[in-house]
Amino acid sequence: MSLPTTMRAVVCPRAPIPPRELVYLTTHPTPKPQDGHVLIRVKGFGLNRSELYTRNGESLGFAAAMAFPRILGIEAVGIVEHAGGGSWKRGDVVAAMMGGMGRKFDGGYAEYTLVPHGFVSPPVVLPRNLTWAEFAAIPETFLAAWGTLKSSLKLQPSESLLIRGGSSSFGLALAALAKSTDPNFGFRAATVISTTRTESKTPVLKASGVDHVVIDPPSSKISEAVRSFTNGAGVNKAVELVGPPVLADTAAALKPDGVVSVVGSLANVWNADLELLTMLMPAKSITMFASYQLVLSETPLQAIVDAVARGDLKLNVDKVFNISETGEAHAYMEANRAAGKVVCLVD
Repeated sequence: MSLPTTMRAVVCPRAPIPPRELVYLTTHPTPKPQDGHVLIRVKGFGLNRSELYTRNGESLGFAAAMAFPRILGIEAVGIVEHAGGGSWKRGDVVAAMMGGMGRKFDGGYAEYTLVPHGFVSPPVVLPRNLTWAEFAAIPETFLAAWGTLKSSLKLQPSESLLIRGGSSSFGLALAALAKSTDPNFGFRAATVISTTRTESKTPVLKASGVDHVVIDPPSSKISEAVRSFTNGAGVNKAVELVGPPVLADTAAALKPDGVVSVVGSLANVWNADLELLTMLMPAKSITMFASYQLVLSETPLQAIVDAVARGDLKLNVDKVFNISETGEAHAYMEANRAAGKVVCLVD
């Protein structure tokens, strides 16, 4: 196997920096094969809010330990070049995500990435009608959404679901999976209610399976509107993507024994003065989910890929950039212009 000595990569030289200061290089050293790691030739990668936080010096739980310069990117899809002693074969199609990618070690914003075995998927059979851009939009977003619904909320077919921050790529994936009738997922939520701050994104939400859309302007409460769609009862389950500033209002939209899972903070506020006893009375619960909890070999990645290819699962790719345009892609994401996943292609 002969690898190029240099590669294309997008480097974050320090933090915090604005998007335009991400550095696109064509002569960055290519990582060398290593036992216990898979060397992947990257075909594409999805952008995530966590990478924006890292660039802004706000990567929760990682900021103090991070060293710069760093190639960002907590996920990537591509082709195996070297298995590092693992069971993969050269040429296998795989996804990689988390495990410290783009934080503890260089991540997916590059032509090649070297990832520990435990954070690389089993080989994926890529359907002919599925593009690399579409595949790149799936791993982190859809697998984390699946984990939230299955492990954190244990969503049942008869239950109602509220998604606070529903027009994000994660929110759209949650809705698509929650309403899917595919037996590989089995959620089949009775009702999905999603919020958005941008009314023009309503058609995208509806296309992903959302039954009711609630417009969520800043400093507003949506719990009464949500209850109006459930005959005053409230929802069984909720996913909080906006964050602590609105968590009490989201909890107010729950049934008396409802559950809310805190997954992210689109508001970029991680702490708030919450009166938990009042918020959770009489018997509500709060939980959380993060994609680092996933075991890739135990996720339905292939089933999700197949469902997307068949058209049975709605995939929202908002915009596709080239790796050389990653700074522009970050600016686009940071401006909250996307209604769906932002993806960069390497080739």
